[in-house]
Amino acid sequence: MASCVTELITSCSNIVLSATALYYSYRLFKDHRAPSVGLFLLGLSAALCIVQPSSSYLTSLQREAEWTTQVLAPALVSFDLLWLSEDHNTAHTLLCGSCLLLGLCDWLSADALTLMTRCLGLSSLSCCLTVCLFAGNALGAFGGVALSLPLLVAQRVGTNTFAPLISQAATEGLIKWLLKGIMSVGCWASTQALGKFLLDVTEQCIMDL
Repeated sequence: MASCVTELITSCSNIVLSATALYYSYRLFKDHRAPSVGLFLLGLSAALCIVQPSSSYLTSLQREAEWTTQVLAPALVSFDLLWLSEDHNTAHTLLCGSCLLLGLCDWLSADALTLMTRCLGLSSLSCCLTVCLFAGNALGAFGGVALSLPLLVAQRVGTNTFAPLISQAATEGLIKWLLKGIMSVGCWASTQALGKFLLDVTEQCIMDL
């Protein structure tokens, strides 16, 4: 019974994240292509995880898809913020670093991959926070934290902090549900923040003319 409830909640969290990410990807597509692609991939990976794995191969595929989109989504959102703020060099560096990590993931040891993943997550987050805090865009800062959070804590889900009160499986499940919920809110916050930032940049360009 407990396993059925766990599977149901997991499926629901993936459905919510998938629907939210795909909807806001559509909303962003016209003016913010890079974040739109990031949220689209995030929605697809969440949709893939709705299916209960029947083999170790499918389980591995789901994990790789989740990790890949968790790397790309915050990086692509930060890329667009950096691009709009005319910091093109940093934007290209962040994007190239993300692609490089994806390309080298099979060649790195587990410890090296964990370290590089966290470094990239911190880089994406720091770029987002720098732009948003200077622009007074609180929603953008919140969205950046929400989308980057899985990269910073996902490697710790195996640690059972609440033992022996809660089983390790339940602890991991709870953390994953919370992260998916936070990422769903992050999709909304990032969409609102990007719209506001684009409007501010456009108004500033008009004033400069």
